[in-house]
Amino acid sequence: MTVVRGGKITPYTWTDADGKRHKSWRWSVNVDGKQQRRQGYSTKAEAAAGLDAYRAELAAPPTPVEKPSVTLAELAEKYLATTTNRGNVRSREECRLVEHLKSWFGPDTPVTEITASRIADYKAQRRSKSERTGRERGAAAINRPLATLRHMLQLAHTEWELIDGLPKVRLEREPQHKIVWLEPDEEQRLLDAARASRTKHLHDLIIVALETGLRRSELLDLEWDRVDLSRGVIRLEKTKSGKRREVPMRQRVYNVLAARAGDRRGRVWPTGDIRSSFESAVAAAQLDKPFTFHGCRHHFASWFVMRGGSLAALQQILGHATLTMTMRYAHLSQGHLRDEIARTERPLFDSEETASESREALASEVAVS
Repeated sequence: MTVVRGGKITPYTWTDADGKRHKSWRWSVNVDGKQQRRQGYSTKAEAAAGLDAYRAELAAPPTPVEKPSVTLAELAEKYLATTTNRGNVRSREECRLVEHLKSWFGPDTPVTEITASRIADYKAQRRSKSERTGRERGAAAINRPLATLRHMLQLAHTEWELIDGLPKVRLEREPQHKIVWLEPDEEQRLLDAARASRTKHLHDLIIVALETGLRRSELLDLEWDRVDLSRGVIRLEKTKSGKRREVPMRQRVYNVLAARAGDRRGRVWPTGDIRSSFESAVAAAQLDKPFTFHGCRHHFASWFVMRGGSLAALQQILGHATLTMTMRYAHLSQGHLRDEIARTERPLFDSEETASESREALASEVAVS
């Protein structure tokens, strides 16, 4: 807020080029600690009117600067150029979500017209059944595009100052999904079905997925120069978190990769989507549970923990950014919480007398502390 103090009107004299002296008036005022002056008024009344006009100008609210209208396509281009890295798995997903948002809201729609009401209409439409699967979309399918949209609008408002207001984007509550893994007989039935698939590499692909916990994109995009058979590790460069990591090979994985024919240059697996082939193998295996390709990752993590693997090691293998993500498997550990309960358990009392003595000793310890 501008602070105006004082205000004086004073006369002064000046001499022109011919040496003739003249009398004029000027005003001065203190604005935010700095002295402001104007001069050249013919009369005292004109100077007073000039001072009043200046004070009124300071008191008037600033004229809002009209910002240029930005379309969703323009915002999307700036957003992707700022937030994504070429080749990164998450970047590709971001690009897909941005294209989805542009197709629904319209690429030429001004960002200022993406209101809370239109976002609510979008959520209502997304809750309907998917045309591709015929099933209702879950909360995750609604939230992923909305999270991207919210991030775009936040940047447009707070950092790039492209919009004045920020519509509220409410995400759906996501239920905690049940972790599914395969029993040994189910795993074998799935591998037998994959071996009979017309997609010849499906069997080997599923083995590596079940034994490494790699994400689908990490596995399908794997190239031979990232497979170190001499050290027995898979080096991942393009990951969801953007961080490099190494995944040690189990012997089963080593045998599969070492046996693959070819000159071992470029991609390990043939290009093409394996969704339909995998779903057909799952159906042929007659599993008594829904099982997606991402379930291979849960299968690896679940058995890793159930066989005594540590959560800290699992976090590094899976590439989780925080241990919180890995803790979803903690309840599968044979010693999870049980060891902590045992470690903090008090000794059992042999008699009431011993119990009384113990209570007295405990009370004495508390009093001392």
